Amino acid sequence: MQQEDFDFVIVGQGIAGSAAAYWLSQYGVVALVAKGGQTDSNSFHAQGGMAAAVGAQDQCVFHAEDTIRAGAGLCHIEKVNRLVERAPQVVEWLEGLGVPFQRTPQGLWELGLEGAHGRPRILHAGGDQTGRKMMQTLLQVLEQQPHLQFWNDLSVIGLVKNQQERVVGVVGQSLSQPGASRVMLRARKAVILATGGVGQLFLHTTNPLGATGDGLALAYAANAALRNLEFVQFHPTALHERNNPHFLISEAVRGAGARLVDAQANPLVIPHPLQSLGPRDVVARAIDGQLRVGQRVYLDARLVKNFAEHFPAIFEHCAEQGLNPQVDLLPVVPTAHFMMGGIAAQMDGQTHVTGLYAIGEVANTGVHGANRLASNSLLEGLVMAWELANGAADMVSAQSLCVADPTEEFFTPDGPEVLQRVREILWQSAGIVRSTATLCDGEAKLRHLSAQFQKSAAVTVAQLIVTAALHREESRGAHFRSDFPEHSVHWDGLDTWQVRQQIGGIVHERTASADR
Repeated sequence: MQQEDFDFVIVGQGIAGSAAAYWLSQYGVVALVAKGGQTDSNSFHAQGGMAAAVGAQDQCVFHAEDTIRAGAGLCHIEKVNRLVERAPQVVEWLEGLGVPFQRTPQGLWELGLEGAHGRPRILHAGGDQTGRKMMQTLLQVLEQQPHLQFWNDLSVIGLVKNQQERVVGVVGQSLSQPGASRVMLRARKAVILATGGVGQLFLHTTNPLGATGDGLALAYAANAALRNLEFVQFHPTALHERNNPHFLISEAVRGAGARLVDAQANPLVIPHPLQSLGPRDVVARAIDGQLRVGQRVYLDARLVKNFAEHFPAIFEHCAEQGLNPQVDLLPVVPTAHFMMGGIAAQMDGQTHVTGLYAIGEVANTGVHGANRLASNSLLEGLVMAWELANGAADMVSAQSLCVADPTEEFFTPDGPEVLQRVREILWQSAGIVRSTATLCDGEAKLRHLSAQFQKSAAVTVAQLIVTAALHREESRGAHFRSDFPEHSVHWDGLDTWQVRQQIGGIVHERTASADR
């Protein structure tokens, strides 16, 4: 097996992984690994923008309050405070790097309003192309870093440890050359997982094709703790079409005045004071309820001024589908969008396993609680990368890079057949509305699928999601159980933990609820 040595190995080239690569390259040699190319991340396709309390009428404490309110009693308060306090510094750094955030003719920040935010605080670049502009700017800078190597089209199929049980590298399989031998990338200081979300494990999603939860499976197999995987956010408004992934219609469109309506343009009744701008879980369930009884739901954006100017990518995509947002009602459907749960980590990415870090969407720090506030995801990835880099100088190198068991069995890259079956099972069993019946049915089907595909990362993660959803017998945030439709005080402040431990050669898997 080919071996290459680095100081840091980063898996994932979204905003978190790319920012970490930029900062960590000042402290050593970095390998930046991606399953696809440099544009195949959720970050690159992010439309909504990034939240930061930089307006004259805003404060970090207000941003924190909105984040905590959306999180439905599960936010880790000290982590939220650190997130929002870092936000203005991150904005300053990005603008200095060259990200063209929009300003008014008077030179002030042009700030948008999105769901569950009490004040306009969303920064945009290129209208609805904020993620693209951020990533393009960052990638241009990364290509000039002498201590950075890109490893594209490489599927990481396992983490490796030394005799001290420290993670010291990854094993990857080329996707562009399936017959090629595996490669081991070893890390003297840290392996950082920044692999993004799980949307492609669901039938309908806005996530790119690579978002199959690989990082969660890798970390779980390495005995890292996972937390709150039952909380998958479904974005209310993706364009209802046959494409996979579905095309997202940003919350910013509703912030600019668009409304959710029925086929006769009557306003959709949403059980929240903010109506179309209510929390994503509430709005998504309202739309899903209509779709389940055969009623289409539409976004009426006809009164949004200068639509093509403010939302050029959305306008162009709609035009390709024969729709004009200034004339037509846009059919929408909720889709799997963001994983609030993930690998249990500190704000600097530290996990329970020595040598292993997790940042961005694949991590769970507790900042999002049970439901992520709109436009906090890009921010979280950047803040975690910043915190990680701040501690890089103090990282202790591994005593040995010798792998304890280089012949260990690893995951096999998932093919289209197993992925499609997982998508159908998860959408039916652990979608927007769940119940004991649907979850138990999904559990049984996934157990059968696991027997057929024993080394599937996708099946492993799907099973973990279903198990976590079964364990939490209440409804909270993005997790809605029709048989437990209310939130329970018993679950206030309790996280769902999932841990795999190998004791005496026997693998023990445990799901439990515990206070942080």
